[in-house]
Amino acid sequence: MLRSKTFLSLAAFAALFVAHEAWAGRGGSYSLIMTAIQSGNADAIINEFERAEKLVCGKCVEPALTLLDSDDYRLREVAAWWIARRPFIMAAVTAQSIARLNGSDGVAARNAADVLGTFRSPYALTALGTAMGMSFPDETRAAIVRAVGTIGHPDGEAIVVGGLTSGGPLTRVAAAEAYLALRGSRSGEPLSGLLADGDVNVRRAGTATISSFAVGSARTQLESLLASDPDSIVRRNAAYALGRIGDGGSFAALRAASTGDASSIVRSYATAALHNLH
Repeated sequence: MLRSKTFLSLAAFAALFVAHEAWAGRGGSYSLIMTAIQSGNADAIINEFERAEKLVCGKCVEPALTLLDSDDYRLREVAAWWIARRPFIMAAVTAQSIARLNGSDGVAARNAADVLGTFRSPYALTALGTAMGMSFPDETRAAIVRAVGTIGHPDGEAIVVGGLTSGGPLTRVAAAEAYLALRGSRSGEPLSGLLADGDVNVRRAGTATISSFAVGSARTQLESLLASDPDSIVRRNAAYALGRIGDGGSFAALRAASTGDASSIVRSYATAALHNLH
């Protein structure tokens, strides 16, 4: 279902963008795009917009703008990706997306964050950071953090780190993934707080992400998770992270897991991690 009050007010720009439909040599066309949209098949819609990447098609702008408010993230993403290849339209959509982040509609702000993330412009970081301080639901805050990670600019680190400790589990999971996605070097220390989270998905994301940074100060927590966390994926991730740290002090914990864990996958990871200890 598409929301009302969409980006369609920008559709008038299409007349300025181009006045006719043409082929780009990749088989894309307005009629094929509309047929895919009418089918309701997300994969078909995505395929047609991808085929129309370089299509000069003023009429295609309106359906793309409509999809920016789709309930399906994949459709919002592909529509924004298509628009990003049309700088004039992208500039107008960027301005409206930033305005939507300043509003009170959580779904509109979520969609706007997804658009800005797909555009990958560091210019949007200020607006995304401001939106993180507003009273949006967890899903919206997760989209904001995800957008910062997609943009990937190091200046977004403070926003992402804030997301690690605020909001609901969706936000914390998105923040863990975004922390890894940011360009530049980081210590990984802020991820340690996720290891004791009460939500299993957050612990999964935290243990998976922290393994990329070999955070020595997290060794004790990881050993505890390996020994007693009820989730086998968390235990597997903890074993892998301990192997990345490579501290010989983890020998006993890894040895116990390699022979005694109920999961064969955890036992395998623990065995492999033992070979990485110094």
